[in-house]
Amino acid sequence: MTESEGMNQWKQRMDGQVHATADAKAVPDHMKDKIDNAQEAEADPDRHVMEEATLATVAKGGPDDPFNETFLQAFTQGTLTFSRSDLGAIGKAIHETVLQRVVADEVLLRDKLHSAGATVEDEVLKGILDGSKAVDVAVARSYIEKLHNLDVYRLADNIGRDYLKGIERAKQEGREVEPAFGDLLKFISDPGIGKRLLRAYPVEKDAAADVLDILNARRADGRAWLGLDCGFNHLNEVLNGLTEGVVILAGAPSCGKTTLAKQIADHVAEVEKIPVLFYSFEQSAEELRIKSLARLSSVDSRRIWKGRSADSEWSAVEKAAEDYRQGPGPYLTIIEAGRKDTVEAIRAAALMAKRKAGDKKVLLILDYLQIIPAWKDAPESLRERIDWNLTELRRLSRDIKSPVLVISSMTRETYKGTEKEKKKKPPTLTSMKESGGIEYSADVVICLWRDKEESERLTIKYEQRKTDRIEAHVLKNRNGETSKVKMNFTKAWARFDSIEKVELGYDADGE
Repeated sequence: MTESEGMNQWKQRMDGQVHATADAKAVPDHMKDKIDNAQEAEADPDRHVMEEATLATVAKGGPDDPFNETFLQAFTQGTLTFSRSDLGAIGKAIHETVLQRVVADEVLLRDKLHSAGATVEDEVLKGILDGSKAVDVAVARSYIEKLHNLDVYRLADNIGRDYLKGIERAKQEGREVEPAFGDLLKFISDPGIGKRLLRAYPVEKDAAADVLDILNARRADGRAWLGLDCGFNHLNEVLNGLTEGVVILAGAPSCGKTTLAKQIADHVAEVEKIPVLFYSFEQSAEELRIKSLARLSSVDSRRIWKGRSADSEWSAVEKAAEDYRQGPGPYLTIIEAGRKDTVEAIRAAALMAKRKAGDKKVLLILDYLQIIPAWKDAPESLRERIDWNLTELRRLSRDIKSPVLVISSMTRETYKGTEKEKKKKPPTLTSMKESGGIEYSADVVICLWRDKEESERLTIKYEQRKTDRIEAHVLKNRNGETSKVKMNFTKAWARFDSIEKVELGYDADGE
């Protein structure tokens, strides 16, 4: 095969990657030829256009755009490099603004470029910031992939050329070929070059070398359980704390799913002092804050919300507000989520929070599963979209090495009918609404179940406040036991209290 034929075959593979990833209609006509003609980075001016388009897309998207994470990963891992020093300097400056979650305006970038001693022409910087060179996100992703492949191709091509030149010199000078071959072996064995050219996986001898150190450190840290302290000892015992993975919290309407999740969020933020991101797709931030104020002050949440609390109660609310701000406040973020808060957007926010916190764990709470918007490439049917999101959330949990707590609804057949009928069919994994993926994708499944008779007895006992007996049925626990944790739920105070742990007593699979 000639060099020209090899280049043409490579170009055909690269073109297929770009057009398979990006919608051809989304690629501007003036860019198509430039992409198709792009070859070696150091000699190809069209590469500069691709690089500028990538930077312009990041700058135009703003600090909360999900594409930022793609850019951050590519830039940090060295898979996105720039062929011109000025574009490299702009890329570094924009990378810093993305990390800081600020808008990449001209004044800020000029200041960063000046501090770095970089010189950039006005028209180049303005061309990137005015949005005219920005492209569709799918196209920008393809650019990043192709730019990386161009670098890999160039590196491999240069190594090959140097080797062939060495062989030719040895032949002309009548020398042995071993030195030239030795130079090639040096390139191949170089870890840095190998990492750029190949996707290498370590054997277990190397990969597991520090496993005992990790396990011993876990023994020595003095924690009663491996995961995050959720605030309920009995639940911590069953789950071993909130560990990496997807935790589904399901239940019938009005059984306190969101209230329990908010209480867990507050506790983790205050005690673990790690970022907690609470994505609420239904309730407002004010509603969630009032839950916390009611729990901390023991004042009826409805009286707080309506502005009807007595003076004596208001002083307790004021103290609760200060405790809330000083306790979980510095670490808890409530996001009133909407259509743009796909799993990809949540991933970007989680990674930024994790990076800002010095790579600590992050707790994500999503309320709730059935209405989380799906990325545009997801299937159309509701069931398939839910399964898609579950798979992506599990991948996200693995990537950030942190738990993801997701609230879910249940099928109505599970809790409708008479109390006698409901007692005959306790919650099982088949109770999850509109999704077969929960049974397979979730690491933990917890279903809240109201014991009507015990709830009535508790309400009579406490007289002044209605209290329900809620059972948290742990139906699936990938790394532990299935069990049942009994709790008291005082709805007016938005508070759960753990009572005891008992055996589940039935087949959680519902078979």
